[in-house]
Amino acid sequence: MTFLLAIAICLFLSAIFSAAEMAFLSTDRIKLRDDAERGDAKAGRLLSLFEDSREFLTTLLIGNNLVNILAAVFLTAFLESKFGVRSEWLVTIILVPVLVVLCETVPKGYGRHRARGFLLDHAGLILIFSRIFEWPSRILLAATEVFLGRAEGSSKKNIFVNEDEFRFLIEESVRSGVLGEHEQKVVERILDFERIPVGRVLVPASSVPQVELSQRVGDAKEAARRSGSKIVLVYEEIPSIIIGMIYVFDLLFEEDNVKGLREYLRSPIFLSKDTSLEKAFLTLQAKRQSFALVTDARREVIGVADIESLLAI
Repeated sequence: MTFLLAIAICLFLSAIFSAAEMAFLSTDRIKLRDDAERGDAKAGRLLSLFEDSREFLTTLLIGNNLVNILAAVFLTAFLESKFGVRSEWLVTIILVPVLVVLCETVPKGYGRHRARGFLLDHAGLILIFSRIFEWPSRILLAATEVFLGRAEGSSKKNIFVNEDEFRFLIEESVRSGVLGEHEQKVVERILDFERIPVGRVLVPASSVPQVELSQRVGDAKEAARRSGSKIVLVYEEIPSIIIGMIYVFDLLFEEDNVKGLREYLRSPIFLSKDTSLEKAFLTLQAKRQSFALVTDARREVIGVADIESLLAI
């Protein structure tokens, strides 16, 4: 009976170690930190384990292997004392299915689905074992670094991730509920910012009011009023020769409607339709302008891009 109790305890601890490992890897640290900030002492102590995750995972590995070995020892002793059977094959046949199903597969599935809850519910037991195996895990890690250090040399770990890895992390965050779908779309737009050409967000030139340089302030105001545009394009002689633009805001407080337009004329920023949104945004920002003229391969103006449209894509 004593052996059976010892075996049951070992199997229970093995399941705890397996579930704790998966819960530790799957838990939402942001929510755990929120629990700690709200005064949950257990959450605060659990967060300290993430400071050196390798050490804690090594602790779980040591504990799991130790109780599995002890379970095999106690089962061997039980079979020999009770039935006079001394066979390592019989111990293997009995113990392996139990360890795989009840102490690995099921606990890890449970730990993954109830990661944060499991850690908080079993925080006391987890912290006790982290203390018990603290020094053995450190010694084991030091020995591992001695062997692996020679193979890896002095190469430093790259702290950066590539774009594919980052996108995968975002998808996993959405699945786990850390990020919402709207936030995912915002991040993806930021990642695509350098790929999307400005030609995709331009306002066609035909939709933007135009006036000839020889016209007056009143003409520009009327053209802007009819279209609702924030700018007016200014051409000389023929509409295809755009020489500048006027911001409607600059005309709002001008009472002299017969005044010439040259005083309000701004030099245009020309961007190729293939220019990326990122480059277009940085160019407008550097020039302290809100609008740019977009040109085609023949350098003819085909539309206008404003900084608000670049950010709204």
